[in-house]
Amino acid sequence: MTRRARAAAATRWGIAAAVAVLALPAGAATEAVIEYYNPWLDHYFMTPLPGEIAVLDAGKLVGWNRTGRYFDGYASAQAAPSAVDPVCRFYIPPQHGDSHFFSASPAECAAVAAKIGTDPDYSGYIEETPAEFYIALPGTATGACAPGTLPVYRLWNGRADSNHRYTTDLATRAAMLADGYIAEGYGPLGVAMCTPGAGISDSRVRVTSTSPFSEGCDAEPATGILYAGTEVEPMIAAAPANPANLVGVFQQDRWSDGGARGLRTGYSFDGGLTWSFAQAAFSRCTGGNAANGGDYARASDPWVSIGADGVVWQSAIAFTGNTFAAGSSSAILAARSIDGGRTWSAPATLIADGSGFLNDKDSITSDPFRPGLVYVTWDRLSADGHGPSYLARTTDGGITWEPARPIYDPGPRNQTLNNQIVVARAAGAAPVAYDFFTEFDTAVNGSQSARLALVRSTDGGASWSGAIPIAAIEAIGTYDPENPARKLRDGANLGSFAAGPNGELVAVWQDARFSGGLRDGIALSRSVDGGITWSAPVGINAVPATQALLPAVTVRSDGTIGVFYYDMRNDTSDPSTLLVDAWFTASQDGVHWTETHVAGPFDFNAAPSVEGGLFIGDYQGVASVPGDFAPFYVLANPASLDPAGDDATDVYASGLRSIGTLAPQVAKSARAARPAPAAAPTAAAIVLRAESIARTLAARIHGVPGQSSSSSR
Repeated sequence: MTRRARAAAATRWGIAAAVAVLALPAGAATEAVIEYYNPWLDHYFMTPLPGEIAVLDAGKLVGWNRTGRYFDGYASAQAAPSAVDPVCRFYIPPQHGDSHFFSASPAECAAVAAKIGTDPDYSGYIEETPAEFYIALPGTATGACAPGTLPVYRLWNGRADSNHRYTTDLATRAAMLADGYIAEGYGPLGVAMCTPGAGISDSRVRVTSTSPFSEGCDAEPATGILYAGTEVEPMIAAAPANPANLVGVFQQDRWSDGGARGLRTGYSFDGGLTWSFAQAAFSRCTGGNAANGGDYARASDPWVSIGADGVVWQSAIAFTGNTFAAGSSSAILAARSIDGGRTWSAPATLIADGSGFLNDKDSITSDPFRPGLVYVTWDRLSADGHGPSYLARTTDGGITWEPARPIYDPGPRNQTLNNQIVVARAAGAAPVAYDFFTEFDTAVNGSQSARLALVRSTDGGASWSGAIPIAAIEAIGTYDPENPARKLRDGANLGSFAAGPNGELVAVWQDARFSGGLRDGIALSRSVDGGITWSAPVGINAVPATQALLPAVTVRSDGTIGVFYYDMRNDTSDPSTLLVDAWFTASQDGVHWTETHVAGPFDFNAAPSVEGGLFIGDYQGVASVPGDFAPFYVLANPASLDPAGDDATDVYASGLRSIGTLAPQVAKSARAARPAPAAAPTAAAIVLRAESIARTLAARIHGVPGQSSSSSR
């Protein structure tokens, strides 16, 4: 049977019938059998068919994600170097599991086919194809595979919703057995097939699930709507010395009027394929109390960094009470882990204030060139709108912390936000630390403007330069096109920053300048002279005619720039939904870009409504390791998969291992960045920009001043 015929036979699952399947090129040898997992069904599926892979990767069947694992088979018996058998594929109907069964044993395939229509346990089974792909069968007595091939183990869930998993990984097999799966196949280990090869490909893993917190764990009266089970605002870091060790942090159980019950930590030691969880005691719900320094009702703005020595650092804001209200308090806390994120120290208090100040939007950075040097930066806002950039640092690996101090003052009535420190080193030069931030300036007449800027330190944070401008921000914020009054609380007026291997610096942010002020796109600017001068902003989102939001940037060790973002290109005119996709675009020269679909579409309307806007975070995370990009991001769950309404959003981790080294020259699949038009913004665009700034500044002041309650940032 040809590859096209096999795909046409697989119609019951609703995939192959919807797409055209490409024929395998002549002379091709192995083909990858890609594994998928659906956490909502707790089912696995595998396929080598390009049409099915395209449908699944595009998100057209909700819930299916690549696990990252694959093994090789053959498209035909003739393509194999030695004897192989066809792999039959049966569809298992809903009454038995709504799943699939595969076998490389002609005898087993025939036995299953013979039971259809005669054995009630096989009622409704459908043989979709007798030859999904070709692969070797092990010795049926011993389960042994021929030299040069690997065993593929088969495991069965043993449940009424019958489902099988096929894996070459012994650790995965052991984990499945520990979860109650039953080994099937031949020999003592249950070998079902013998593959010529296996590996790790692109993956998309649902990291989070339902809330681990108990009701009332914050020990404060509720003042807003609690979105239990929601996870938002993720950040991720990769260990430089062990790229398989990833640590991601996120808000758990977001409140509508500010902050979350607590911050959680996910850690992985296999490059993001599997995750475990821990938590630092930044709030009461994660174990904070008066004795350990975490006695706060809520926490927010999680940030994580991993040093060259493998020590993981995490920072957060923690607070109790309304902003500037009597009895309120806010603090910046930091904790460290010396075991890859498994366990965390008691939090160190870097600053603690009462009702006179709000400490906001922290970030933490472990200096990659100077062991033991760690920076934490944030803004300290007073009620009159004055908000300098603050810094605390340790030079001895967290044994002691220097007193917090301002490192940049934007002047009266002005404030900074979104301070982030990046350390870079050009070839042959000493490292330089850069504190990037957004500066909001308020004129005497009350008008406000926003710009991205930085200050530099050439002595490890002991002293800092004056402000160096990057670009004015011309964001208007994103909204539901079918209901413009329905705003998104996005990354408008905030930036994301990264450094490359040769000291180059990159900034990305939302900006409407490329559409004449009509809609936000993704802007990028670069510096190759140590942050002194910056290139004119260019637009890098692939579809300029649609809104784009929440960019996050990283630079891989080979110099490839990677930017994660969302856009609305697949949204429809249906006013009940707001369809958004996650994308990743990469470039080696900052001019020519290639794009990969990461996830979606998902309905943004399912996200929590936070302080006037739909919210999945003021930022998302992305890390890079050699040969891989690792976005860490939020998707909203379909109501059909969350009938109880207690799991509106989840954090996902993708491994984009297929993005190889990019040539700086133009490729046919690449597109060029867009310069901004020379025309001045319209009066309407100026108004929208001012409204966007006002929303950003208002979102950081929560609750009713003068009243004591647990609503703060």
